[in-house]
Amino acid sequence: MDKSFRLAPLACKIARAKTCGDILSELPDWFGPFEVYRDYIDDIETRPVFVAQIQGQNIGIMALTQTTDASVDIHLLAVRPEHHGTGVGRAFVALAKEYAQRNDTTFLTVKTLGPSQENVAYERTRRFYGSWGLRL
Repeated sequence: MDKSFRLAPLACKIARAKTCGDILSELPDWFGPFEVYRDYIDDIETRPVFVAQIQGQNIGIMALTQTTDASVDIHLLAVRPEHHGTGVGRAFVALAKEYAQRNDTTFLTVKTLGPSQENVAYERTRRFYGSWGLRL
């Protein structure tokens, strides 16, 4: 079975909502129950959204927000648990950097739960973003 993935824009709002809900429901340590993550489903209607796919199956999702003329924010980045550590998240961050450069922005930002609240899942998240040189 081919395990290589590809990244693609996701324009269809129905597909965005379904993909977002399906993936976030598998990540309760990061996104909690539906009541917590449902706002992401609404939020991605108006943002650039990209998916990672393997053989047509959506395995990850990323949404970006142009927060200012100088800044793009990774609003959402989520990868199905069985694909953690396979390079999907890194490919998404590289794509976000390219997107920011193409849109003449200077900064790429991401917000995440800080270390003041102990959370093993978010410790992994902070290490991941820190490995890109992003300051948290």
